[in-house]
Amino acid sequence: MKPFIVALLVVACSGSVWAQDEPLSIEGLALRNARLLIAGVAFGLGTYDGELASTGQTRLYCSPDGVNITGNFLWELAEEELDGDHDLATVAATVLQRLRTLYPCSS
Repeated sequence: MKPFIVALLVVACSGSVWAQDEPLSIEGLALRNARLLIAGVAFGLGTYDGELASTGQTRLYCSPDGVNITGNFLWELAEEELDGDHDLATVAATVLQRLRTLYPCSS
């Protein structure tokens, strides 16, 4: 799991994403399936972040109490940054970067 998160961070920090004038989609998936997949990303990021917090490691992001990171929320974050067809890694890296920007952890 850690190599996957590291890979997402590398992709997120590697440069800007070029937007097109098309609705966001994930390559090869119907919209419903793409949104379900992003719901899984939300669950995975939340679980991993919770594991990091429970072991005293640096968290991925630090959302305030009461903020629920859902698939719908992540999809909206992705739509603000991306248009057109992208692979899952690009979408996941984009939402992780947005979460880190919205909810930074104090050093």
